[in-house]
Amino acid sequence: MSPHDAWFLYADSARFRHAYVSAYAFAPEDDSGRLPRPEEAVRWIAERATLPVLRRRVVRTPLDLARPYWVEDAGFDAAEHIHAHDPMTWDGLRDFLAALATVPMDDTRPLWEVHVVARVDAVPGTSGPVTVVAVKIHHCAADGVASGEVTTALFGGDTTDPADDHGSRVPGQGELIARAVVGVPGGVGQVVAAARSAKAARAAQLSARESASYPVPPQRRTPTSLDGPVGPGRVYEVATFSLAEMQEVKARIGDVTINDLILTVVGGALRSYLVERGETPGGSLAASVPMTVRGTQPHSDSNNQFVMTVVDVNTEIVDPVARARAVHDAVLGERRRMTIPAEAEVLAIDFVLPGWMFRVARALERWRGVKPAGVVARPFNTFVTSVPRRTTSLRMLDTTAVMAFGTSTLDGTGTSHSVGSTGDVLALNITADPALLTDSRRYVELIRLSYTELRDAAFATVPG
Repeated sequence: MSPHDAWFLYADSARFRHAYVSAYAFAPEDDSGRLPRPEEAVRWIAERATLPVLRRRVVRTPLDLARPYWVEDAGFDAAEHIHAHDPMTWDGLRDFLAALATVPMDDTRPLWEVHVVARVDAVPGTSGPVTVVAVKIHHCAADGVASGEVTTALFGGDTTDPADDHGSRVPGQGELIARAVVGVPGGVGQVVAAARSAKAARAAQLSARESASYPVPPQRRTPTSLDGPVGPGRVYEVATFSLAEMQEVKARIGDVTINDLILTVVGGALRSYLVERGETPGGSLAASVPMTVRGTQPHSDSNNQFVMTVVDVNTEIVDPVARARAVHDAVLGERRRMTIPAEAEVLAIDFVLPGWMFRVARALERWRGVKPAGVVARPFNTFVTSVPRRTTSLRMLDTTAVMAFGTSTLDGTGTSHSVGSTGDVLALNITADPALLTDSRRYVELIRLSYTELRDAAFATVPG
């Protein structure tokens, strides 16, 4: 397992569950109104769950003294990972998804599961009852791009069975112990070598920034009550928009992307939420945004191939159109920064502390209240993902996906925003710690209000 993937496994804890849930609402393709029976949906999905990522499981060494291994699960049965549920209300489904995001996954079996909810009424962005399918997958097994490939395999018509490049032999306990023991000095050596490399890379980065002719991201976040510390609870909300209308807003403003508009809306809503609670931010808020590096970084076989960039969302700018343009400039600045050799070298560091150090940190957290390894003050206030690029329509039996939504992970800050898109429905999903975002319903209202203000200001702008 690559260091990047291993980190998501090691850092998984009650406060930071590193698994996410991608949900899809399927509506009948004709006027019959017939939804699939749960057993039909389970059988459909099981027949298509053939990708290697779905058939392999993790083998951990004793005490995590060496990195884990991926092996094909000899007893794999896709149906065991698929669960049918009785009809739910939309509020009930939201609570179900939030709870699902807090449940640990069993790493002795392939790290994915599917939940089929037979019928849900009044799902935002839909016009009638739907069947909801929620796909949960651990972050060590797939990032956003890889999880999209899983979705396409399950619901995009691809039923091929590609060969797995991971061996099916499970190392014996004696071999695992030997690997673990041998791995201790190697792990310590890696820590020392990586620390030296990281120190040298950051020194080069600082030197480059002293004479920088390129923009650098915020180095300190504006502190807010939403930042943490994060607890184990989760709440889930969603706001839906017309993608066609948002594209018109984009065209009116010019020189911005849909992703820029999402960042603009989120920044405006966060600021409004804090202001209503008497906590006007003392500076601009910042968002952590993933950018894929597939094919450009070491460990190209890693399941996670992205870097997290920090974008200033310019919340101090009142005019939403001007703010959107400033956000666009900030995103371009981050993309340009990634091309600077001294900056790219820091981003390319693929190293994680040995797993046994995380175990020690967990013990210290329980006994002395010490924060676990890997949890540090982040230079951002929230997470915001990009709009997924999907060209294949998703189908299940005689139904078509009319909405894509779901939860995302929290790490070091109390709110996370992920984006789903199907047809004309763009879903902005909010996963949050309810102890930090105490009025999630009001926050969703402010998300919608922030978009309305941006849309109205854009439509008042003469194109070009």
